[in-house]
Amino acid sequence: MSLDEIAVQRCENLDDPRLEDYRSLKLPPSGRYRGQKHFVVEGRKLCERLLLSDFPIRSMLVERGLDRSTMPAPRTPLTIFEMSREQLGELAGFDFHRGWLASAQRPADHGLDQFQPDAVSLALVGISDMENVGSMLRSAAAFGIRQIVLDRQSVDPFSRRAMRVSMGAAMTMRYYRLPEVVAGIRELQSRGTDCLAATLTDDSVSIDQYRTWYKHGDRPCVLVMGNEGNGLPLAVQRNCRHRIRIAMRPTIIGAPLLDSLNVSVAAAILMHDLTRTRSPTECDSPD
Repeated sequence: MSLDEIAVQRCENLDDPRLEDYRSLKLPPSGRYRGQKHFVVEGRKLCERLLLSDFPIRSMLVERGLDRSTMPAPRTPLTIFEMSREQLGELAGFDFHRGWLASAQRPADHGLDQFQPDAVSLALVGISDMENVGSMLRSAAAFGIRQIVLDRQSVDPFSRRAMRVSMGAAMTMRYYRLPEVVAGIRELQSRGTDCLAATLTDDSVSIDQYRTWYKHGDRPCVLVMGNEGNGLPLAVQRNCRHRIRIAMRPTIIGAPLLDSLNVSVAAAILMHDLTRTRSPTECDSPD
């Protein structure tokens, strides 16, 4: 059955308990959700991608009068609620949805014991900005990275804003939780995965040097990105097998103008470099 053939349930009461998933979606502002069983996507494009995914959809909420005929058919029975644009904005608390919202069953978190080494994975430690998380997930998807390791301090990749910035890439990832970061780093490395700390410390090497000296590609790795302002804790850096950085070009007066980039930009550059094919010259040891 196509989406436009499903009978719509018209809602007039903002207190209708069936709409609880969509109430006050601006909160919590931190983006850290704990214990929720669902997540919400906004906008026609993300609703379309959700319909095409394997996530069980709880319901959809659409603006009255919108054309649903070109939307994908849902894979399972689906309830669609309908409201006026004004009511929808009042219920959700914002107006960026363009008349489309959907709620889906949130996947269970995976423990680190379920982590399967991949060529390149991404770890987020203390990432506090939802847009940065969304941007990194979008870049990860673009470079074929599908495994994300997160600590308790990083914002939720299923938060509405992170989901929007990721353009739905957050729905394509497999997530693993790090209850304790240093112990998790040690566990990953004990199982044959190299952890690479993105850092500006004196003992870090440029990404080009790392690829050449350490035969990148011979072992699976996890790129570890830290907090926007404080970076990675020293204990985390010291327990990672390698510490890498992006070399900054000097200005005409000598020193580089900047020493670092926005964390999502840096992550994109590093992920691009780590996922490209190794050249024959990248085989010389630093010794």
